[in-house]
Amino acid sequence: MDKITKPSKRFSILFRILFFANPIVLLALWVHLDPADTTGWIAFEVIETVSRNGKIPDIDLWQRIACFGASMVPGAAIMYVYWTLSRLFDLYARGVFFGKENVSCYRAIGYGLICQQLLFTVEEVLQTFFLTMHNLEGEKIISISFDDTNASLLVVGLMIILISRIMDEGRKIQEEQSLTV
Repeated sequence: MDKITKPSKRFSILFRILFFANPIVLLALWVHLDPADTTGWIAFEVIETVSRNGKIPDIDLWQRIACFGASMVPGAAIMYVYWTLSRLFDLYARGVFFGKENVSCYRAIGYGLICQQLLFTVEEVLQTFFLTMHNLEGEKIISISFDDTNASLLVVGLMIILISRIMDEGRKIQEEQSLTV
């Protein structure tokens, strides 16, 4: 049992830290982003999309904060998944493995992943709008994309929801058997 409960407590703490760190790190990245560096490890895909026409946009502080706000649209879903993962691993740390709450956590994680992927399109539209708002007519961009990563995570979210339903059926069967004399 210790092989599960001890690491689970650590994972619970890790996901709680990620929950609080996510908006802080995103804000720091947007505030300190160098738009000329489209190849660096903190380069945002939206900056690369906007700068494809050869012009690297000057980004005002309000645009950076607006882009941070747009990144928090799917960021909120990510935070929800982190918080739910923290709750799930907290249950495991307490020795609760197949309860109603576990099933609820799995279901919430699946829906959170699906929402996150759908909200990425909203983020991209808003960010390209904010970043090209001051461009001349004909140079403004609205970008919408959906790639194989988004599709893969949608499938993962659906699989997690299916697993939660299977776990719930197993939990119900286990409860019925425990009540049978």
